[in-house]
Amino acid sequence: MKMIAVVYQSKYGATRKYAEWIAEELSCDLFEGKDIKADNLEPYDTIILGGGLYAGGVNGIKILTKNFSKFSGKNLVLFTCGLADPSDPVNTDNIKKSLNKVLTEEMQDKIKLFHLRGAMDYSKLSPVHRAMMSFACKIIEKKDQSSLTDEDKGMLASYGKNVDFIDKETILPLINYIRDL
Repeated sequence: MKMIAVVYQSKYGATRKYAEWIAEELSCDLFEGKDIKADNLEPYDTIILGGGLYAGGVNGIKILTKNFSKFSGKNLVLFTCGLADPSDPVNTDNIKKSLNKVLTEEMQDKIKLFHLRGAMDYSKLSPVHRAMMSFACKIIEKKDQSSLTDEDKGMLASYGKNVDFIDKETILPLINYIRDL
């Protein structure tokens, strides 16, 4: 029987929710990234890592990048979770460009990627993240209005509000991929 582990790193809860749903659907083990060491993942044939997107980086990805040689014989899946709409190719291209900075070509060939849409409750953001969002919105506001992307418009419209794009149905491609292994 194949053993599967879902490991996640979540700051505000969206990635955790997806990780819990994935683990439930696959009837597999679930670990919070801060509570797991690479050696604990040795018995698993498949490792699914989930992390939130923050300023172009993926929260918790270091366990994968630092231990890739240990994991290279396993099925590796990475899901990201962020506000950007993954159905927009511009957004997925930007996510891939950010991942290119931390994943080698070999890692990119080996790791199957999925992008899921998250949530944001501005009242729960840390002061640093609140400042980053404010700065990003100020930059967008200075742009020529005719050049704004749908993503820019969405960010401005939702700034300071509670937005939630979490959708359990969006895990189905990942679930089906794992089941087909």
